[in-house]
Amino acid sequence: MVTGLRNSLSSLHLGDKKPSSEHSSSQTAALCVYAVRLLVRDNECVVEGLCPNELGDVANIVTESVIFRVLGSKRSLSQDDEILVQQSCGLIAQLCKECYAIGVDAAILTRSVVTPLVTLQEKREMEPNHGIIISSCIRSSQSLLQSHPEEGRAELEKALVQLVLTLLIDEPEEEIKAACLSLLQACCQETTLSHEEWGQIANYSATHALWDAWAVLCLSLPSGYGIKCSIDAIKTQLQDLQSGPRHAAALVALRSALHSAIAEDSSVLSYVLQSVGFEILQLLRAHGVRVLSGPGFDENRVTVCAESVKVNLMAFQYLISASKEEDKSVSFISALFEILVESISFNGLPNHPSGKKGADETIGRMCAQVFVHVVRTAPMLFKSTMVAISPESRAVLESAVRADMSGYAAPKRVTKKKISLKGFVR
Repeated sequence: MVTGLRNSLSSLHLGDKKPSSEHSSSQTAALCVYAVRLLVRDNECVVEGLCPNELGDVANIVTESVIFRVLGSKRSLSQDDEILVQQSCGLIAQLCKECYAIGVDAAILTRSVVTPLVTLQEKREMEPNHGIIISSCIRSSQSLLQSHPEEGRAELEKALVQLVLTLLIDEPEEEIKAACLSLLQACCQETTLSHEEWGQIANYSATHALWDAWAVLCLSLPSGYGIKCSIDAIKTQLQDLQSGPRHAAALVALRSALHSAIAEDSSVLSYVLQSVGFEILQLLRAHGVRVLSGPGFDENRVTVCAESVKVNLMAFQYLISASKEEDKSVSFISALFEILVESISFNGLPNHPSGKKGADETIGRMCAQVFVHVVRTAPMLFKSTMVAISPESRAVLESAVRADMSGYAAPKRVTKKKISLKGFVR
């Protein structure tokens, strides 16, 4: 089998287009690699006479003759070539997963896995058909890390984390991104790094808007720790009034992380509101009344408003459950209500349009639902807040509550009775 693999790979010409009826060397090699994979999968490689050294040789052959050659070529691959690449990547992945069980030299596999990743990290030009190799190498490196002995594990872990962050900054295709996030999560689970080091990584992720990576880190670290370590970076993202997409992504990530954190430690919410509460309210107003508009803003208005409202509703729930000072609660709710009233006046409500340019009734309805939620959840606090806001705002708020409770029924039109002139004809 190994001899057949060597012979087929020695005559391999990647990218050659052969008639479908002609049996190519790529087909033969793919079949040989698949056979080895079956033996490794069923742990029958030793029974069949394949010793660890021979499996190491197979890994070297496949790496040199297939993986490295594809990475070094700009030629498009035939269907047979693509199958061979898939089988080769699959074999390396299986060997990495079972390397210590079957005795294959980990150094050989590390070279097979790391070399393509170094190529990518060095910003070399990548072809579309390289994606499967890169994503497979990332997954294989995860297997090597999880089974790596304690000696040297810290250095490998740090190198892989740095690699993941470098790749994610370049916004890779979805398959590579998913592999990167899975590797990052694996690094977090059985880590040799301290909480302080992971806090610095979380801050770096937030600074560079790597929110998917940041979410993985926040879930892996102690409740709220990742948020606290990166709160300054989050504040900077929310203060940047030049980027609508940045606001939306940051708010979605923050709200999701908060939702998980406050389940274990509700005080995290208080810390976040003290740090970035003003910025969140500022974005709610800026997007709600379309102070910020144009490309990048209009398509993110609803998302920014929705996420801002959700965070503020978390704050409301925290206040009514934890705070015994009604004055502070009234101050917060009245400030929120004033912004929501302004947003309703601009956007209108379903069947009650404002007629203003850029108005979105979805945002108006969202704001009205906040009023109804507060009046049903904390009626006494709602009454105290109504006294604190201006008469004009109170009138808009009351009409919004009535509209939401009535299901936004269209206003009735008064039909004038038609007078016929026939009655005046004698």
